[in-house]
Amino acid sequence: MATNNYDMLVQLDEKLLNKALAMVYYTGFIKFEGEYNFVEGVPDELLGFTKIKYKLQVKSEPFVDLLEADEVDIRISGELNLIVLTGVPVGLDIELNVKAHAEFDKGIQNLSYSIHEVQILSLKLNDKIQMHRNFIQKLNQIFTILLNDYFKNTLKVLHIPMALQSLELPMMPDNAASKLPVSRVDVKILDKKTLAVGINFFADTPSASLSGRFTNGKELYFGLKKQTLFNIFNFWWDRTTFNKKKEFDGQTQVGFDATLEKGVDLATRIISLGFIESDTNYENVLLDYGGTVEITHKPEFEFISGNVVKLTKLILKTDLFAKVSADVFKEIDLDTSSFIPDKITPWNDDIKLKTINKRKDLLSLKDNFDLEIIDAEGQLAFNEDNNLVVKIKKADFTLDFKHKGSNLTQRMLEKLISFIKERVIEKIPDIVLSPSLILTKVNIYGFTGTISDTSLEINPEEIIVSTNIIINELKSLPVAVPLYIANKKSKVIHKFECPQVGDIDPNNRIGYFVIYEALSENYTACKTCLNGYHIN
Repeated sequence: MATNNYDMLVQLDEKLLNKALAMVYYTGFIKFEGEYNFVEGVPDELLGFTKIKYKLQVKSEPFVDLLEADEVDIRISGELNLIVLTGVPVGLDIELNVKAHAEFDKGIQNLSYSIHEVQILSLKLNDKIQMHRNFIQKLNQIFTILLNDYFKNTLKVLHIPMALQSLELPMMPDNAASKLPVSRVDVKILDKKTLAVGINFFADTPSASLSGRFTNGKELYFGLKKQTLFNIFNFWWDRTTFNKKKEFDGQTQVGFDATLEKGVDLATRIISLGFIESDTNYENVLLDYGGTVEITHKPEFEFISGNVVKLTKLILKTDLFAKVSADVFKEIDLDTSSFIPDKITPWNDDIKLKTINKRKDLLSLKDNFDLEIIDAEGQLAFNEDNNLVVKIKKADFTLDFKHKGSNLTQRMLEKLISFIKERVIEKIPDIVLSPSLILTKVNIYGFTGTISDTSLEINPEEIIVSTNIIINELKSLPVAVPLYIANKKSKVIHKFECPQVGDIDPNNRIGYFVIYEALSENYTACKTCLNGYHIN
């Protein structure tokens, strides 16, 4: 079972979790400053000597390492700037290890790390002021207290903004009754590589274990029961504020049938008994079209072979219009010889009477239809907000416009109605089957994403989606080089400012924005500048 008997099973690879924290880092989110007084009861004139002003700025993105059960290690490198002794600046490099639990908050429907322990791994002076060892030990004690307080009581949690940020359905009222219920959530770390989340929506029923990795080299995996999709659709349909209606309009160039011009000129010739002769040309022929398409009743659907969904009881209400117009150029002559050929008449028998040059409507259609579609087919797809939806691709119906005679040939009229029918099918509103599974279209901290290498698999009971995610802005930030430089020959990665980078042959250099991507490709962290960064 690809869902382990949950309504929905989600698995996130370590690489994606590290990309998410890289987003948090690049926004400058993890930083704090303040003042600490480590001696009490001294005279006011000496208070300045007992206070430390501090400011912590993270200088490389946090690094996530999954451990056993739901335990997570988050390693943070930062720069700690102090003002001591009433004005003496001191700079230190600091390495932190933050321990957290991976958890899902059902109330706010959010996947996050809940921080419970902070440890200073190293605190290194980076300026020339000489300080007594006891003073440095005291600083260690002070900042252990400060960092524990900040991470455990102020920051508390770090959200994972790439998936399961919110399980809200689109176009729903803003009230508790319209939020997709989450009855059960289980979280587990698998093989120290994958964060697995099992979710039941409508019933807190016991499920199978979360064991078994299904990501198969992809960063994100979703497995959903087909019955879950039916349940979510019914919940959405009964509560959505969306009126299941779409408006559309457009304009397109029309391929013109030259027989129309000949027919118009021939008709003029016959009606006038051959004395009036015309030469007609139509140019810049345009079709203006549009209308509304609305689903008025809840359709029924079933999954069939491949990615095809069969729909029944699909009832549409449409209000449509179409207008064909053209620039008409016409010359009208008096032929004094009527049907006698000009070449055998001894006089000049053609007298120009009139030249016409104007925009003219050739056809105007406007009608509304109630369509009960017996046979319709759709496909499972992601919409622009990454909800799983059914997009209608085929529908069997007829548009019989009530119209009087037109200047168009029957062939042109049939092509026009076929074109309008295709637009109607395109504009049938999507049928929503899931919340937004992947938040790539949402602006998160100023970042957006793109899904790539996405696969959609349908089996008799479940639907499986696996994909990779590219953070667009981490590929296009206006910086000269990434923060990490790796040696393709030695397979070691360094911080950009590491002295050893200068010794790397330029032909062997490769840059990374996210350190985990290099480590997952079997690069080793430099023991000088990235000590402690490794994958368990």
